[in-house]
Amino acid sequence: MMRYMTFPWEQLGQMLRRLSLSGSAGNITAWILFLLIGALPLAALFLLWCRHHVCKADILLLPLSAALSVGLWFFINPSYMDRCLSPIPAGGAAKYALVAVMDSLLLTWLLLRYLFYCKKMPQGRLLSSLRILLIFYVALSTAAALWQEGAQFLEECSALEQSNTGTDNSLLAISFLFLALWAIMNLLPTGAKLALLLLASNFLRSYGAEAYSEKTYSRMERLTQASSRFLILILLSTVSFNVLQLLFSRFLLNSFHRVLFPVTDLLVVLGIRLFGSLYLEGKRMKEDNDLFI
Repeated sequence: MMRYMTFPWEQLGQMLRRLSLSGSAGNITAWILFLLIGALPLAALFLLWCRHHVCKADILLLPLSAALSVGLWFFINPSYMDRCLSPIPAGGAAKYALVAVMDSLLLTWLLLRYLFYCKKMPQGRLLSSLRILLIFYVALSTAAALWQEGAQFLEECSALEQSNTGTDNSLLAISFLFLALWAIMNLLPTGAKLALLLLASNFLRSYGAEAYSEKTYSRMERLTQASSRFLILILLSTVSFNVLQLLFSRFLLNSFHRVLFPVTDLLVVLGIRLFGSLYLEGKRMKEDNDLFI
């Protein structure tokens, strides 16, 4: 996992290093590319200033330009990393600190720029933007949760098998089954929240098209009901899994027990219910005003 943290800066530095060592022409080209990449934030700042779109967040483009230049130089010359950035030889671990600075500056600038544009967005565009962010977050979180839980499941299966060599295969099979159930249990809260976000995205789409239509109302009702049902599902599945483990305890080589008090999930449910109540109150007031007119 750690090797992906330096993407794409380390790969870019390696490419420029190979280009620089390829000959005099390659060296000149590498230097030009290095200077251009480091100057990209300054060019963006100049363009924004020319178009009168500069905001306070754009001051971050100055340290970002410096961070890109310094970071790329170290990735082109990795032998200097430990010598200059670490008190002891750390096997190139200093590169993660470099990437953290570069990525955090870039992401902070992008997010602050986005917040700046949000202030000027009309409601329709703001809703569309929020929907896109929700869908992107759901897709990214789903992939991350499946990858993390899958890797942990395989690691626990391997550890279980290695620590129980010579054990009856039927016991191993039952234990593997409960490990799979435990992995599903761990995915349930995240899956429920992501499903709620998708339902919220559908509601926002209907709300943007026609705020108080029957379709929008039904989607809000579905979101409110689903929030309670998902919380009930998480609670009952936890209790059921604990009971099931107790019933099969004499066949299990390891077990996972959990007493769940999902404060965060409860707050999400109450927040959705409050939002639903406010929406229904707004719908009722609109209907009353329409009758009055």
